[in-house]
Amino acid sequence: MIDSHCHLNFVEFDKTRDSIIEETRKEFKYVVDSGASIESNSKSLELKKKYDGFLKTTMGYHPVYAGRNDEETSNRTVQQIIDNIDDIEAIGEIGLDFSEDRPEDELKRQHNRFHRLLEVASEYDKPIVLHVRDAEKHALDIVKKYPGIPDVIFHCFSGTKTTAVEAVDCGYYVSFATNALFSKKHKKNIKAVPLENMLTETDSPYLSPVKGEPNEPLNIKMTIERIERTKKISFEEIEKETEKNAIRVYNL
Repeated sequence: MIDSHCHLNFVEFDKTRDSIIEETRKEFKYVVDSGASIESNSKSLELKKKYDGFLKTTMGYHPVYAGRNDEETSNRTVQQIIDNIDDIEAIGEIGLDFSEDRPEDELKRQHNRFHRLLEVASEYDKPIVLHVRDAEKHALDIVKKYPGIPDVIFHCFSGTKTTAVEAVDCGYYVSFATNALFSKKHKKNIKAVPLENMLTETDSPYLSPVKGEPNEPLNIKMTIERIERTKKISFEEIEKETEKNAIRVYNL
């Protein structure tokens, strides 16, 4: 198995991180840890070096931070990604977040910084991991304008089936997380997305299937089981194909 997107670098795992990783190593090929800010990007890269060969990393700029940070912080974040481009598997998570009302100037900063990082991905031939909460179709239309980006992952996809199918038609990947256990919308999307365009993730510590506990990579089994029930495909086949997809898109 491969958890294609989680945040083991976050403070929620400071007391349990090492034990969780050791347990995960017994059953997983890789875990892809994702940064979201200057601080978490640095921590993720440190973890990759500590668990070299097992933990992989992506460096990103979460759209909520991108919308709120000043110009100096934004430039430092982009430069950090560029400076470490050869040591990361992808750029992400990046994107847009329309999950709540935001001032126009904040939305403008989100867009400007999203475009800047798409330019970086094109220039350095790096895949991207998208956080596009309640902005899936809008982000898709933007990303299609950057054909130089080698691969695109819609992380924790929660958009419409129509958008999911359009993303697949573009050759992009759609990633399903543990929140798919509880949603009819996700069930429709799982049915619509072919296995060859599918990834599985936990987005740990978020989206825990166990109330009151942080999510962790081992819970990805539940995501695979949900796909198994919905698509009527064996756990083993889903595991094999989503592994293959993650290895391909992240060049592992």
